Amino acid sequence: MGIHLKVIYNYIKSHIAGNEDVKDVLQETMLAVWKGIKNYDGNSSFKTWCFGITRRKIADHYRVAYRNSSISIDEFEDILVMKDEKETIDNRLFVGKAVDKLKSTEKDIVFLAFNAQLSYSEISQIIGIPIGTVKSRMHSIKEKLKKQLANGGGL
Repeated sequence: MGIHLKVIYNYIKSHIAGNEDVKDVLQETMLAVWKGIKNYDGNSSFKTWCFGITRRKIADHYRVAYRNSSISIDEFEDILVMKDEKETIDNRLFVGKAVDKLKSTEKDIVFLAFNAQLSYSEISQIIGIPIGTVKSRMHSIKEKLKKQLANGGGL
């Protein structure tokens, strides 16, 4: 689990504002993994199984927050990690703004593919959609991002 902890933490952080809330959801996730390990059947990778639990814990967090106030779901932070050290902060923000314009499910797919480095099959299991749908959505997402970036980040 330790090798996946940083990616899971970053995934939670990309969905939830507030360091204490992120830590709480991470703790709830780790507790659920520990309690549920006996039910892990190996039909998916351990990482995929953990991300499924993580997504449910994030949803639980927002359900509770919604009941307690009229909180809105925060947008994703910049989630694409630039591989080239020479990329400037401006370029990262530019890409982040383009990603911010995507729908919530599209942002999830981008995060899981690029940041968590999951396969389309694993993403399919986590999100609960067929692998073909993940592939077609990823193609559509890439086309949207290309268009946005070519147009200076605008739609």
